Amino acid sequence: MIINNEESKRMSLNFRERVNTSNELRQNLVLSHLTIENVAVDLNTSVQQINQILELDHVAPEDPWILKEYLSNKLQNQGIIDYPYSKLVGDFRDYWFLDTTKIENQQLSK
Repeated sequence: MIINNEESKRMSLNFRERVNTSNELRQNLVLSHLTIENVAVDLNTSVQQINQILELDHVAPEDPWILKEYLSNKLQNQGIIDYPYSKLVGDFRDYWFLDTTKIENQQLSK
């Protein structure tokens, strides 16, 4: 994986943390019994965008949090406990670098 200077300024996760976060998002997607197509429709985006978020591939810092919050809400509504996250933890409002309005409104970057 080659990281250019602009990406390194935005990224706060190392390679292993990115892999773990990707796996955690996927685990919660499986637990939700939703398809990527369902998620894309609900979040008013494309399947390609959801796949990019699941891979943490060139997405805004808020996008994984939006997906996490979305899946957490879906799981909670089904009475299912989330697969634990190692890095997407706590309240997203506590992270100064996130655009919290995007997360609260579940608006993915386009």
